[in-house]
Amino acid sequence: MDARNGLADWLGNMDGVAIIYGHARFEAADRVSVNGETLTAPRIFLNVGARPAIPELPGINDIDYFTSTSILDLDTLPGHLAVVGGSYIGLEFAQMYRRFGSEVTVIERGTHIASREDEEVSETIQEILEAEGIAVRTQAERIAFARGGDGTRISLDGADIDASHVLVATGRKPNTDDLGLDIAGIAVDARGYIMVDDKLETNVPGIWALGDCNGRGAFTHTSYNDFEIVAANLLDGEDRKVSSRIPAYALYIDPRLAGLE
Repeated sequence: MDARNGLADWLGNMDGVAIIYGHARFEAADRVSVNGETLTAPRIFLNVGARPAIPELPGINDIDYFTSTSILDLDTLPGHLAVVGGSYIGLEFAQMYRRFGSEVTVIERGTHIASREDEEVSETIQEILEAEGIAVRTQAERIAFARGGDGTRISLDGADIDASHVLVATGRKPNTDDLGLDIAGIAVDARGYIMVDDKLETNVPGIWALGDCNGRGAFTHTSYNDFEIVAANLLDGEDRKVSSRIPAYALYIDPRLAGLE
């Protein structure tokens, strides 16, 4: 929060920069409306980020659950944390809360956790987590939720688990569904990510998409590199491309896992 406020203060005090807080929507390819005001610009840059994706599972709307955002406000230690989703965010929180002292169960619908990794790597990650006392349930094809006891009863293919807290960590989705992109004619893919070329420009001239919303990397370092590419091309006359970078990623369990895409 302090870092964000400091950045806002810094930008707000720059000559020629105005910060407007509100929900912006396209009115045309060169116009957006925000707080009842219409803004026009020859160049528009979209950097709207992403949010946790919540799957349509039976009973999920009937329980209280956490996401990777809301769990940061949790100020009590869960007795039993059920983590739905066995990928990077879910595994990081699983190990964290297990080391805090919670009982932890990881629930994954796929055949193995960290599914983007080679199977041998995924198996090793699971062995590390299980050695710390984390229960891992893979191939959970039928997952349902209901209020029960002091928390949530989770049905996994007919077997029940009682959890005091539930973390849903099943991926993220871009914040593009309420921007009026169709009005501007901006193309998105089937998952809602804004489609961009190798220089991060959309199919509409004069509009670029950076960061998590373009599907070209969902990391802080790739988002910053998006800025570097666009700034260098527009301000310095360079010819930088997304395809020229070597994307790296990490899974921040202990021990850490790093790799190249």
